[in-house]
Amino acid sequence: MAVLETIIPIFLIIIFGYIIHRNGFLNDRFILDMNKFIFLFPLPTLIFTGIIKSDIKDVYLSHILSVILPTFALIIFSFLVGWILKLRAGRLGTFMQTSFHGNVSYIGLAVLFYLLGEKGLKQGSILIGLMILLNNSMAIAVLSWSSRRERNIMKAFLSIIKNPVIIATFLGLIVLYTGIPIPKVILRGMVILSNIALPMALIMIGASIAVENIKRSFRFSFVAAILKLLVLPGFAALYSFVLHIPFKDIIPVFILLATPTATTSYIMAHEIGGDPELASNTVTLSTIISPITFILWANIAGV
Repeated sequence: MAVLETIIPIFLIIIFGYIIHRNGFLNDRFILDMNKFIFLFPLPTLIFTGIIKSDIKDVYLSHILSVILPTFALIIFSFLVGWILKLRAGRLGTFMQTSFHGNVSYIGLAVLFYLLGEKGLKQGSILIGLMILLNNSMAIAVLSWSSRRERNIMKAFLSIIKNPVIIATFLGLIVLYTGIPIPKVILRGMVILSNIALPMALIMIGASIAVENIKRSFRFSFVAAILKLLVLPGFAALYSFVLHIPFKDIIPVFILLATPTATTSYIMAHEIGGDPELASNTVTLSTIISPITFILWANIAGV
């Protein structure tokens, strides 16, 4: 019941965002500008404050490996599935990257925080920085390999280094390790700013959903969504089972791996010779399905 009471309100806010956009309360320009604002300011601040409040001892090597190993296993598995489905070139690369590239910044962090509270935020903030670096790097590598295009690849890699969340992660770790004091008045101001991030991010996700296009390439986007929402966290469950790690110890990992496909996968598909339509449809479909799979994995993990 606690899981339902947490997950359902999160997706009700996403639905709210979809409805008010459809009814003209939010125009496309506002959505674009607000997404940029959240990405540049409140979200990195939320990550930074979450990390500096955390204890690095809360994140073990087993947690990090439970993110990295399932991701690489899914990349290989999605290639085999895509090849069987006769996907080639940029479409194959898009299929692969949408199957592992999750929306950890917005939806993942929201579910972690509202389900597990400050503890989830502290554990998840460090993992999210790692996953953003891993997912974006591998997405660029997969798309550039599949499309055989060199244009914009270096620009895309540089964008990872300049990613505000990555910068916030590194700065947060530096402060955490060195113990650099931050004046309380500044920290409280940062907390106020960070409080904007999650509610507005959920509304913007809902406003960005394009249900009317979902019929296009439905079969491939549905398979990619299933790989993302069920198979990827399933690999983490297998990893946990083999190493005798209690599921409760890696709940943040399950939540972050079970996030729907990231909206940035569409941008990458467009920039590096992929299939933007397939990416867009997978983002929409995986977001619609994800409440069910979040509840499934939360129950399996014993939340």
